[in-house]
Amino acid sequence: MIQVFTGDAFLAREALLHEAQLQGLAPRLLPPEPGVVAQEASGGLFGPSGALVDLREVTEGEWKPLREVLEKLPQDALVLLLDPRPTAARSKWYGEHAQKRDNPTPGPRELAQWVTNRARLYELKLPAAITNFLGGLIGGKGSYENPAYGLEALDQELRKLTLLDPPLTLEKVQAVVALEPPLSGFDLVRAVTEGKGTAAFKHLQNQMERGEDPIRTLGALSWQYSKLARAWAYLQEKPLLGEGEAAGLLGMHPFAAKQTLALAKQASSHAVKAALQILLEAEQAAKTGGDPRLALERAVSGLLALAAKR
Repeated sequence: MIQVFTGDAFLAREALLHEAQLQGLAPRLLPPEPGVVAQEASGGLFGPSGALVDLREVTEGEWKPLREVLEKLPQDALVLLLDPRPTAARSKWYGEHAQKRDNPTPGPRELAQWVTNRARLYELKLPAAITNFLGGLIGGKGSYENPAYGLEALDQELRKLTLLDPPLTLEKVQAVVALEPPLSGFDLVRAVTEGKGTAAFKHLQNQMERGEDPIRTLGALSWQYSKLARAWAYLQEKPLLGEGEAAGLLGMHPFAAKQTLALAKQASSHAVKAALQILLEAEQAAKTGGDPRLALERAVSGLLALAAKR
């Protein structure tokens, strides 16, 4: 059986991973390589047959040979396809050969309830004013068109709120929330975590010269460090975690997941928690009347000091 998960990229990936768990399959997203998919879907002596395939960036040239493999699989083989925005041709094929499971982005009126339900997963009880505020930040924008300004980014903000001391107020939340991090943030994170002060401040200066908002850069650092923290936690459970599986768990592309894993392997529990606290305090300072650029520079200095203690 072939199931395809479409709609919002964040929700579709979560739904696919949930189905994989129910079916007893490893949460490992495979690239659209026909040979690899055929081997995984055929199963073996030690587990059920099944494959999870990431089609988020598949080209038509890659899809054709994969389609031929899928059409030849036995009926009892389970294949879960992650294809948030399929082309018209793939949609037609899915209608004939697959079970479609759509996961649309909640509309603006539904987002507050989505935030409430999501917050419960993290044991957060949010007043209506906060859920409405958070829901309004993305206004129903999907995770596929702009991952840094969709549900995944909103989920990261909710995770961040678990670090705040209760009770949560709208003022507290507004002081720390920073969506749409710049994509160039990873180079800065890597330089900071590796303790390369000169390189870190060079990246920082380049961003400021390009007119980048210091608060958005703080948001990028927080977003990247939250990924690093999750990677660190997964490594404690599975030290040999590979980049392919990590990509599925973290919602990142394999190359980015490989870089994040490399950084996480160098980090300690104390360093990860301290880094998140430094960034939280910096965002609060930047949004409560302080100088955003100064708050950013102090945060980078604090993170470099942590790296120097390794």
